[in-house]
Amino acid sequence: MAPAFLDRVEAAVALVAALREMEERGRNIVTTLVTEAPFVELRHYPEDDAIDPKSHAQYYLHAHRGDRESAHIHCFMRAAGIPEGKSPLGSSADDVDSRTMTHVLAVSLDGNGRPAGLFTTNRWVTGDEWHAAEALVSLLPGMTWHGATGPGPVNRALTALFVLYRQAIVALLRKRDRKIAAWARKHPGEDAFEDREIEVLSTAQLNLERTLADLCERLDD
Repeated sequence: MAPAFLDRVEAAVALVAALREMEERGRNIVTTLVTEAPFVELRHYPEDDAIDPKSHAQYYLHAHRGDRESAHIHCFMRAAGIPEGKSPLGSSADDVDSRTMTHVLAVSLDGNGRPAGLFTTNRWVTGDEWHAAEALVSLLPGMTWHGATGPGPVNRALTALFVLYRQAIVALLRKRDRKIAAWARKHPGEDAFEDREIEVLSTAQLNLERTLADLCERLDD
């Protein structure tokens, strides 16, 4: 179910407030997570990821996509946050620990460290469990980091983003599954989840200023 309009307004306010809190300190999402440590490509920030003990949502930031972005944040739901009966369609055989969670999406950050896009990846990229889009859609309300181990402003920004852009996320996940299904039809007997030629499955650009303007216009009406 899509969030109510006023829930999206509250999420927008929370997201802007979190970004402003960081920027008033001369920081952004990237620099808040990296802190004073040297930035190393592919290293996780925070080092042990940010995990919410109540919702079981998890995230980490890293970078490896060149000039397309400053970095991106991978967002997961751990197995403890997935209701019984929602069995994965497949698991990576490479890393037992990674099979305790499922990748939901990644948030791309622009040169100013602000959310600029969303994307989904194939299973081999994160080596976790794969759940169908509709199973992930049911998990979206639980993608919250109110008590996570990461920095408070980043936790609040990500939590708000999953409300504000819920409909876009749902469309992104469904498009992800359609692409995998189309590939499987063309390559019978092969494992689409492990094909290194398929990395990013779906993308969506974010324009926070436009989103805020649209919400304000609806409020005025």
